[in-house]
Amino acid sequence: MMRHQLILAFLYFVIVLVILPFFLTERVYSIYYQEDYEKSSFTDTIKNEYRLNGAQQYLENVDPETSLTFHNSKLSEPVDNLIIVLAKKATHEKDLILTQLVTEVDKNIRAEKFYRNAMMICNTTRSHFRELDRLARFYPVRQAQNTTRWKLFNTEEVKKHDFVECVNQGINSVNFKYLTLIRDVVVPYSGFLGVLNHLASKRLTRSLVRGDLKERDTSWLFLHLQEPVPFRHYEFTGVCVREILLVACSGAVFFTVVFRWLEGPSLPSSARIIYALYGVLYFLTFALVIGRPYVNEFRRFSADMYLVYDPPEPILFSAIVLPSSSLDVLLPQLNLLQCSKYSPFHEVLDHMISTIELPGYVVSPSLFKYVART
Repeated sequence: MMRHQLILAFLYFVIVLVILPFFLTERVYSIYYQEDYEKSSFTDTIKNEYRLNGAQQYLENVDPETSLTFHNSKLSEPVDNLIIVLAKKATHEKDLILTQLVTEVDKNIRAEKFYRNAMMICNTTRSHFRELDRLARFYPVRQAQNTTRWKLFNTEEVKKHDFVECVNQGINSVNFKYLTLIRDVVVPYSGFLGVLNHLASKRLTRSLVRGDLKERDTSWLFLHLQEPVPFRHYEFTGVCVREILLVACSGAVFFTVVFRWLEGPSLPSSARIIYALYGVLYFLTFALVIGRPYVNEFRRFSADMYLVYDPPEPILFSAIVLPSSSLDVLLPQLNLLQCSKYSPFHEVLDHMISTIELPGYVVSPSLFKYVART
């Protein structure tokens, strides 16, 4: 017994001082992270090329006419979730992020069997560009109307106008329960649509009452699908404290079970307590050193494990889902307000929580990752 305890103590310092620093220097959320701008830029370029090659190959294997017919047929009947991609002519046109985003959404729609989903592209550039012209052969495209010319010099007002205009395009195209808006600056994680539909249809719209799944009495306003970086770290909040306690308890149980198996059922209570404390120490150290975002990746094993919470600050709009029931109230309120650099669109949207008195949420871990170059 003493031998195992000494080995654990020695191994702890070896792991913390040698092994973890060696493997975590390139992990951005780790305390051992050492920034290397050139290497990070090169890695991002390689990842972008890999995604782009996959998107290009996907389109080459799809018949344009068949694809367009498939997606138009989806728009001809009511759907559970309508996905609208807000398209703008990219600054770095060679990245073709719009192509990467749209093809990934297409894959998810074809793979999703339980919920009815549809997709269309909303062109907010107000003029055609090469990438969009190619995608228009495969997917439905709607043109955002320039109905407020005098406002378009105000970039924040443009964001609001594009948001409202593309929502209206969706309303005029098909009946839906939920509307998902995605800017072409992000790409989704694999299998995002199944999780998104589960969260919208089960976690936010229904709740367990005495063991039965029933509709909630109140609706909700929106769910952001990309969690901001500042919200991902451990801090003194109820959610983080619960996560830390769960990690500590998991470590205690794991070490107690393992060393009871190694040393036999006759293991005295004092030794069990020591091993449990070692488990707490190991697991807490790993969680804090590695970083909360990497620990939260375990939530991706099941849609029920994703965390949905009220964000402490307004979140920039990149990908968001809204229930159709909130749009009748939300759109008129947005049209009454003018955005500016002093009152940016994302703050105005967040302010709707108080105005309409419906909750807004963000999901963790994120279902989308930001990939656009600035």
